[in-house]
Amino acid sequence: MFDLDHSALRVVSLFSGCGGLDYGFARAGFNIQAAFDNDAQAVSCYNMNHSIAAKRQVIGHPFVLETPSDVIVAGPPCQGFSTGGGYKENDPRNSLLLATCEIVVESKTKLAVIENVAALTNRRNQEYLQLAIQILTEGGYSCSVQVYSAADFGVAQRRKRTVILARLGSASFRCPTPHRSYRPTVEKAFRGMSTALQAHNPKYPTKGSKHAVIAKRIGIGQKLCNVRGGDASVATWDIPEWFGNTSKYEKKILTTVRALRRRNRKRSFGDADPVSLVEIGKELPEIKSSQLVQLEERGFIRRSGDLYDLRDTFNGKYRRLEPDDVSPTVDTRFGDIQLFLHPSENRGLTVREAARLQGFPDDFVFPEREKDAFRLIGNAVPPPMSIQIAQACRELLT
Repeated sequence: MFDLDHSALRVVSLFSGCGGLDYGFARAGFNIQAAFDNDAQAVSCYNMNHSIAAKRQVIGHPFVLETPSDVIVAGPPCQGFSTGGGYKENDPRNSLLLATCEIVVESKTKLAVIENVAALTNRRNQEYLQLAIQILTEGGYSCSVQVYSAADFGVAQRRKRTVILARLGSASFRCPTPHRSYRPTVEKAFRGMSTALQAHNPKYPTKGSKHAVIAKRIGIGQKLCNVRGGDASVATWDIPEWFGNTSKYEKKILTTVRALRRRNRKRSFGDADPVSLVEIGKELPEIKSSQLVQLEERGFIRRSGDLYDLRDTFNGKYRRLEPDDVSPTVDTRFGDIQLFLHPSENRGLTVREAARLQGFPDDFVFPEREKDAFRLIGNAVPPPMSIQIAQACRELLT
């Protein structure tokens, strides 16, 4: 918990989640007066960690704020704008960004901070972003948009987020410049981890299981990946203990298909296409169709008509974190061992480790159900980032 100065600038939080953005504003001396979210688990988590009680409420237009504020902070749903979500243009949640801007205009709050995914600035999402800015500017606000990397704020991950700042009035301004006192790394974030910490319960895969066998073969900074070459990728045919043995020539066939599927394009979309026996034969004149059939039967090749492709075409699983670097984005599935591995142990990540990489303090309490905890952490704004944004907002309001 943190104490609030009740004479401070007043903040209302929309789509508060577990309160990562609110945490920074409270630490910077703002008075969080009200918080709202439609997610019951988010509201429960928020109320375990903050001095005011969040309310569970659907936020949209019309939505009337009964509490006056100096600042509105909001993190409207981002799934429809996200590259990970597949750019769902018709996702009904996309309209909540615009509804947030309308609430800001109606409230006549002095300042608004709206946070979303970095992909909000991408070409596919430009219409929504421009509409959001239009609503705010026509409502009397000057706006600034910036895409930030969490690592620049001292957070041990390369998470990128878009921040829209809107200040009442016509005077222009710039979004704050981040700073950090040290170079963040995964190793530094994990120092002093103890099983006595809440939500830190390392789970190791059963000996001889798929997860155990694969994890043992993945080195620091590597991932299980058939579609990319290089030292960072470990192919399924390089793990015979689980996927089966392949001869030297069969490996040559598979790596040839890997190269051709990206080089010999047949479609104007995607990043790879299946290849024909003729195409493979130009690289490997001695190839026989029966050899491809055998690889198909053993699960390395899949066939579509007269074309052949690799069976497992994901870009990477079982990604092992690098201790001397920042982490990939901590998303809502960060605890899945098939997606991410601990930098030095053959297991997935714990809730507390994900929280450390987001910059949450160890006394911040998360739900006991791990799926809920990872989702709330993955959707949150990293507290070190929110603290600096909040401090910059104080300056914008003076």
